[in-house]
Amino acid sequence: MAINPEVDAIVVLPVPDPPVAAGNGHLEAIAAAHAPAIEAPAAETPIAPPRRPRPAWVVPAALASVGIILSGTLGYFFYTTLQQRNSLHAQLVATTTTLTSTQGQLTAAQSDAASRKVTADYVAVYVTDEGKILTDYENTIACSGYSACRTVAQQFMTDMQAFQTDRKAANVPSYVSASDSSLGDALSAAIAGDQELITGMDNGDLSKIDEGGTKVDAAMLNMAKAETALGTGLK
Repeated sequence: MAINPEVDAIVVLPVPDPPVAAGNGHLEAIAAAHAPAIEAPAAETPIAPPRRPRPAWVVPAALASVGIILSGTLGYFFYTTLQQRNSLHAQLVATTTTLTSTQGQLTAAQSDAASRKVTADYVAVYVTDEGKILTDYENTIACSGYSACRTVAQQFMTDMQAFQTDRKAANVPSYVSASDSSLGDALSAAIAGDQELITGMDNGDLSKIDEGGTKVDAAMLNMAKAETALGTGLK
């Protein structure tokens, strides 16, 4: 019980902390150095659960699956490539056939063009020279007087000789070779008759003039027959 009866209970007075002595920090460092080290509790190492062994069939099965996939993929690519090659081969065969046919057509066209050119060249020679000698022949019939008839007869000779030379130099189409030969014979006969006509004129020999004129007329008739055969062959 308290001395003072008025105090009904014990009062606990606060005890102040002892003052900290001022220092320069050496005391605290020394105290910290001699303080016992407090070890942290070691962490527990987790224990891994035991691994289950892999079944022996897993790896072969996986490899087999990969093999099946690769085999199927390679088989598809092989099939696709084979189909493409077959298609290309078929196209190549068709193209080769077309090229062969085209080459044959070109060869035939070239041959036909060459044949047509030969014919065209021959016809050009024939038309040009034949026109000249027909004109000369008409002039020999229509001329009057020695000087005019002599000039016409000489021109007739020159043009017939030129026709004969051109005909021999020309590439004669095979299908008119016989008619061309007949034309050559008629030209030779007409040249011979005209030469006799000129000789008769130069010598004043009327018999030679008549004989030469008659030979020229007969040769021109044969020439007309040969020309008819030529025209038929050139159609």
